[in-house]
Amino acid sequence: MDIEIRTFNGKSPDFALAMEIRQKVFVVEQHVPENLEHDEFDEQAMHVLLLADGLPVGTGRFFADPQRDETARLGRVAVLREYRGLRLGQVLIATLLDEIKKSGRFCRVLIHAQTAVVELYARFGFEKIGEEFYEAGIAHYEMIYLIK
Repeated sequence: MDIEIRTFNGKSPDFALAMEIRQKVFVVEQHVPENLEHDEFDEQAMHVLLLADGLPVGTGRFFADPQRDETARLGRVAVLREYRGLRLGQVLIATLLDEIKKSGRFCRVLIHAQTAVVELYARFGFEKIGEEFYEAGIAHYEMIYLIK
């Protein structure tokens, strides 16, 4: 499988491809209300698009947390169902963390990780903070990653 990674901001033509993936994964598959899926951070965020053999199959984003200095918010990490189990989520997370580190702006990363993928983030060094909570009807944990 030939993997290509693209990084871009919310004004790129690739943004529409990322939104199609998010629509399929979050709105259609996980029943997240559309008004919760699209937010004011999309335009300012740095996005990653993962293509497998030329097809857009995964995405994620990060942005500066408006309430915490030197903190990046990671989120909207999604891989199309038919491409799961191929370690593409790991490629996405590694790429997003690399981009966050390269920016030189952040000392920590926060994410609201769905409970089902907490262990995936833990493999990268994320740690749970606080108790499980529900967001858009889905169980989550807030997790933190400290940049060294």
